[in-house]
Amino acid sequence: MRQSRVRGPAVLLATLVVLLVALAPAPAAAVDRRSGDRVVIGANEIITDDLLVTAGTVVIDGRVIGDVVAMGQTIEINGTVEGDVFAAGGGVTLAGTVTDDMRVAAAVVRLGSGARIGDDLLATGASLETLPGSEVRGALIFGGGQALLAGGVGEDLLFGGEGLELRGTVAGNVEAWVGAGGTTSWTSQMRFEGAPPVPAVPSGLTLDREARIGGDLAYTSRTGVTIPPGAVAGRVRFTEEVGEATTPAQPAPLAWLLDLVRRFAALLLVGLLIMWLAPRISRGVTGELEAQPLASLGWGLVSILAIGLAFLAVPLATVFMAVVLGTVKLNGLMGLVIALGILMLMALVLLTIIAIAYVAQIAVSFELGRLILLRLRPAWIERPYAPLVVGLLLLVILTALPMVGWLFSLAAVLLGLGALWLFGRDSVQHRAIPVPVRP
Repeated sequence: MRQSRVRGPAVLLATLVVLLVALAPAPAAAVDRRSGDRVVIGANEIITDDLLVTAGTVVIDGRVIGDVVAMGQTIEINGTVEGDVFAAGGGVTLAGTVTDDMRVAAAVVRLGSGARIGDDLLATGASLETLPGSEVRGALIFGGGQALLAGGVGEDLLFGGEGLELRGTVAGNVEAWVGAGGTTSWTSQMRFEGAPPVPAVPSGLTLDREARIGGDLAYTSRTGVTIPPGAVAGRVRFTEEVGEATTPAQPAPLAWLLDLVRRFAALLLVGLLIMWLAPRISRGVTGELEAQPLASLGWGLVSILAIGLAFLAVPLATVFMAVVLGTVKLNGLMGLVIALGILMLMALVLLTIIAIAYVAQIAVSFELGRLILLRLRPAWIERPYAPLVVGLLLLVILTALPMVGWLFSLAAVLLGLGALWLFGRDSVQHRAIPVPVRP
């Protein structure tokens, strides 16, 4: 079991490297490239080279003797891939066989009852589901929203997210960081176009009576759970999560890699939500960043100053108004003003966190991915998820670098905030222009 536990971080690091290599130009004779609105590899078709495919819908019913790199809104693998698979998109479903590793970055990932993965599965996204009868013969590493695992895992399971429900078997150890139990995972309420349905998974850790863990179980959460008799062959270790000071010490490489996966998953989820719920804002901010990068950087500095002034102005204005109203004996209105001031300050804090921690970095990542794909794979630019996934991966790695990572983080925040400021200003000015009325 010790060897499997060490392999987890190594597999994760290798995945990031392989992804960058997969995006590099490859000799034309060694790669079969396909694109379009819908690409289908027929059941009787055999591809003897690596397959590089980008489309709205990707269906692989045949056999690929080589690696597969697929990007699309919907990706289905029902046939056999004799190699590695990297898939990124809205929904990824495996019902066939992958003889080696599988790496997935998608909103929803699903392994059907006949799915077989010969080695490790590394996935990130909103939801992962493995149906009974599915099998991952290596380790399973997932970081994101939730996971419902009813299939088999041949080695260790490493999980980080809101909710993990285990109904199947894990031959090795299980290590999980989960949310507090007692509620339904927020991810269960989400629906994604072109993706499999998201199962309902409780927040925290849930072990079914049929679940079996061949090694140890170690989980970190705010609440402990009841372990069914005979479910865990080894030891059970629960660590209560109260704050950062009480978080159990982890080996530095493992903690660093897990932080990388969690940050990528969080940014990917929020990016998918923004593209789904507010496509106009997404296109507008990235458009400003593309058209005016230097202006975005300058207005980013202005945005930081404006946010600082707002944090000063709101409390001062609230106190001033409360004093005035108290002086004239309008105590009822004074309480209302104080309550409104507190709500405004809370809203300002929330909007600032969303803008800096997510929107700004997602916009920069999308533009960064677009620039990379423009030089390497121009056809992929039209696929909404491809620039986001590629850009996020590169930004997360750059900002995690020691010594210089904070410089990339600062640049990303300033560029993204500036583009958001310009988009907001242009939107207000456009609405302010009177529309001429025809006589």
